[in-house]
Amino acid sequence: MLPFLFQLGPLKIHTYGAMIALGGGLGFGFLHARRRGMGFEKDEHFWLFVNAVLLCGAVGGRVLHLIEYVPFSSPDFWSQAFSHKAGFSVLGAFLAVAAGVFVLCRRLGLGFLRVWDHFSMMLPLWHFFGRLGCLGAGCCHGRPTDVAWAVVYSGAPGSMVAREFIGKPVHPAQLYEGVTEIFLVPVLYFALFRPMEGGSIRSGYLSAAYMGLYSVIRFFNEFYRADTVPLAGLGISAAQALSLTYVAAALALAFWVRARKE
Repeated sequence: MLPFLFQLGPLKIHTYGAMIALGGGLGFGFLHARRRGMGFEKDEHFWLFVNAVLLCGAVGGRVLHLIEYVPFSSPDFWSQAFSHKAGFSVLGAFLAVAAGVFVLCRRLGLGFLRVWDHFSMMLPLWHFFGRLGCLGAGCCHGRPTDVAWAVVYSGAPGSMVAREFIGKPVHPAQLYEGVTEIFLVPVLYFALFRPMEGGSIRSGYLSAAYMGLYSVIRFFNEFYRADTVPLAGLGISAAQALSLTYVAAALALAFWVRARKE
């Protein structure tokens, strides 16, 4: 494992943060070149969008993580809420960013679905790098297994692996999700993004496709993760329940886009 990418004296560069920054930088670079197509006439409006994504994503991701893993009555609640080492929920970030970008688009008079389609195009690439960061830090790792491609985590400083899993072969659940996500990039780009830019398909289909496909990926990946939170009586985890909700929302969006009048 590699919790720190490198260290220069007291300066430590965390692998997770570095991978998130790299993926986000590449993704936002891709969008910046297409900001006119998104509807941003002013460059400052595009950067408002970037700031809204980063702020809402950080808040939403942390809030859902706290709801799932840290009871409000816990003495560690506030330290976890503001800790740079605490966890993060991608599903919570997705919901919060969607709400924030919707409000921004309304304020700027932009079409939300067109902006969100562009953002959805960069998400699998960004998420891929995020999962590489998870692999290095040890968070979101899998359950114990004896498969040939299992990974074994050490108790290195900065590790986010729970003590009971250190030294045991576990599923590389981060790679299961990350590799699947990177395959979505060319699929979404050629099947939906290029036709959308050319005006041959309506805005909204790409958003629905990514939301639905990622939710399916996450649903099945939960079977291999060691940090799942089960929902009593349902036989599935909290993340799986939310994934199914996102699948339903994606289908509803696709049908609405198809039915609405231009």
